[in-house]
Amino acid sequence: LPGSSCRKTTWGKTSLEEMESAAAEVKEGKMSLRAAARDRNIDKSSLLRFMKKKENGEVKSVAWGAVAEAKRIFTDEMEEELAKHLKQLADQFHGLPPVKCCQLAFEYAAKNNIPVPANWKKTQCAGRLGSSKHVAHRHLCPNSRGNIHGKGYSLQ
Repeated sequence: LPGSSCRKTTWGKTSLEEMESAAAEVKEGKMSLRAAARDRNIDKSSLLRFMKKKENGEVKSVAWGAVAEAKRIFTDEMEEELAKHLKQLADQFHGLPPVKCCQLAFEYAAKNNIPVPANWKKTQCAGRLGSSKHVAHRHLCPNSRGNIHGKGYSLQ
């Protein structure tokens, strides 16, 4: 059956707190790197990489959360402001098509001098190739039920 496969690895499942406690034990000399990694079922290379990043002050999250944070375009405040503006426009014009939401997100980034990916500049639209199905992950585009995707914002 499609979509019914179960996860076979534990990559990205180690919490930030667990990594920090293992790194602290290694740094304090209570355990070796290998022993701390083995006790917590963490790959020793991942723990070493985490410790190096922590020394440089680069750690905010672990696993894919760090990747998502690195590729982020808008801050939380900017997303909230843009979502509020999109809700107002949706009320005013009885809804907004998803492509228009993408275009407005691109315009918002351009007006605020926010660096954007090359494909946004090429298509003058936010998201991959400006298609509406990729905007949902940004929580900005009103759907047909009057909610902002993912956040449950009401347009009433």
